[in-house]
Amino acid sequence: MRRIVLSCVCVAVLVLPAAAPAGASALSKPKPGFLVVRKAAGDGGVNGHAVVTLVVNGFVLGRVSGTQQARVDVYHLATARGGGGSQAHGVDMAPPRPVRWHNLPGTEYSGSGFRFRAIGGFYRVVVRGAGVYLFAGGLGQVTLRGSSAYRRKDGWYSVDGAPFRSLPTRSVTRRLGGG
Repeated sequence: MRRIVLSCVCVAVLVLPAAAPAGASALSKPKPGFLVVRKAAGDGGVNGHAVVTLVVNGFVLGRVSGTQQARVDVYHLATARGGGGSQAHGVDMAPPRPVRWHNLPGTEYSGSGFRFRAIGGFYRVVVRGAGVYLFAGGLGQVTLRGSSAYRRKDGWYSVDGAPFRSLPTRSVTRRLGGG
């Protein structure tokens, strides 16, 4: 009996210090969050102010409804292991164009009735226009701004599972994940 108790104490003395740092790092690691945007529309169309500006380490999936026009600029800031980059496809979509932001190369997708994605990396995604649906997950921040002329009809958003709210008429920045 003494040998069993002594063996259990020895195992506990060896295992507990090794498990403590692993538990501490698991607690300090920030949790990813998510963003959902429905029927977003801004003032000025594809050349107006951004409806959504998202900087995220994770993924972005979106679509532009068939009758609306939008422009999506995707800047790949860094790649995670096995990152897939950005893509878009649709019938009424213009050919992708190269764009630059602060000397950083990116890709512009524009048109109507198209889908886009940026998966497995650190991205800056800027969306202008109307009829935008977006889902993003990971760690980062988002800046949202709806229409000042068509309040309450410019779309809805939810960050990290909060109830849906109408897009704000002035720019509002929210943290994505981390809590």
